[in-house]
Amino acid sequence: MNRIRTTGLLVLVGTLCVGVPAGAIEEMPPLGWQREPEPEVAPGEQIANPPPPILQRGSQGPAVELLQHRLTEAGFFPGQHDGVFGRATRGAVYAFQKIHGLERTGIFRPEDWSLLDREIRGPGPAPESDRVEVDLDRQVMYLIEGEEMVGVFPISSANGEAYRNARGRVINADTPEGRFTFQRSRQGWWESYLGFLYRPHYFYGGYAIHGSNSVPPFPASHGCVRLELEDMDFLATRIRIGMPIYVYGDDVGREQLIQPIPTPPPPSPPVV
Repeated sequence: MNRIRTTGLLVLVGTLCVGVPAGAIEEMPPLGWQREPEPEVAPGEQIANPPPPILQRGSQGPAVELLQHRLTEAGFFPGQHDGVFGRATRGAVYAFQKIHGLERTGIFRPEDWSLLDREIRGPGPAPESDRVEVDLDRQVMYLIEGEEMVGVFPISSANGEAYRNARGRVINADTPEGRFTFQRSRQGWWESYLGFLYRPHYFYGGYAIHGSNSVPPFPASHGCVRLELEDMDFLATRIRIGMPIYVYGDDVGREQLIQPIPTPPPPSPPVV
């Protein structure tokens, strides 16, 4: 009788084990285990969002599109608001970093968002209410209309290195400083003995502001002022022949250029 009961018990245990997947016993939680409760969120309270990402060349998505909108509102020109971090957006970030005295990496960091709330002011008043100003020290260009700053653009000016000019003489690269006016311009690409210039606007002999495929965040040209292609497209619609341009920041200070040009005295009456 005892043997029969024992056998029946074994059969019952074997029956209970049938159909349990291999390894299921090891995966089952220990007796007395309870699931940790989900964190409760009080009404009106939100779980903190993850920190914003680092944005750089090649980044894409809503964060980039938001950055493009914010840069435009702040006075920079990141190109189309397409959510793609391309050359134009990197150029706007360069200009942003130059204005705020940051390292010129072209990379927008999470801690930089707060700086976009700061108002960017122009360089200050001057005798001509419509003008272009080139700050060689900061490596930026300002477009001023009616004493209102329209935008800030990244530039690359002369690097100071020796090169051979069109006459064969070895000279040092230098961007002329002073108070000039735009004298002539050309549309499209033009080739000079030093390379290609896009939509050049000449302000002193053969020196011009122009678009370029190479606009690093530091001085790199032979003397002209390089701009991003999209920036030059925009500026070409706003700059006119005869419009003044101030260039300063290396050897000449801005304060030297904003003094009114003295009016020559009237001629003396003829001696009778």
